Amino acid sequence: MKKHIIPAITVLTVFAADAITKKIAMSSLGFYTTFDYLGGFLRFDLTYNKGGVFGIMQGHQLFFLIVSIIVLIIMIFYYFYEKNMPQLFRIAMALIIGGAAGNIFDRLISGRPGVVDFISIGVDGVYRWPTFNIADMLIIAGALLLVIVVYREDKKIPLDNEE
Repeated sequence: MKKHIIPAITVLTVFAADAITKKIAMSSLGFYTTFDYLGGFLRFDLTYNKGGVFGIMQGHQLFFLIVSIIVLIIMIFYYFYEKNMPQLFRIAMALIIGGAAGNIFDRLISGRPGVVDFISIGVDGVYRWPTFNIADMLIIAGALLLVIVVYREDKKIPLDNEE
């Protein structure tokens, strides 16, 4: 049980950080109000994503809500299923679970037109990454960390044909 304390705190911290930054973005940024930093490379710009990742399939909020909940449940089961993984695995999963919960929560708020996104990076006229939020950032960080952990753990297990 002790091994789940840090991941639980991580989930709650990610969820809270996401909710707080979204609230700040909604109160500080209105439509057509942006703040540019680093010559416009980093931009804070309020948008509402009514679709999925990278804004695909706009307007299908219910579909993405259902899919997100199913994926979240699968991730939670996977977290508890993998009993012999290192603490880094649990932290990676906590980042993903906390971020997913934050975006699901956004979709459940009545009257909110979509998931709140407000961070934009890129160079206008060249390439600008789709606008995202803290939850998205931490989901990606958790996924990359998960790939690294699983890769490292797989390397520890000798293959059958290497005897």
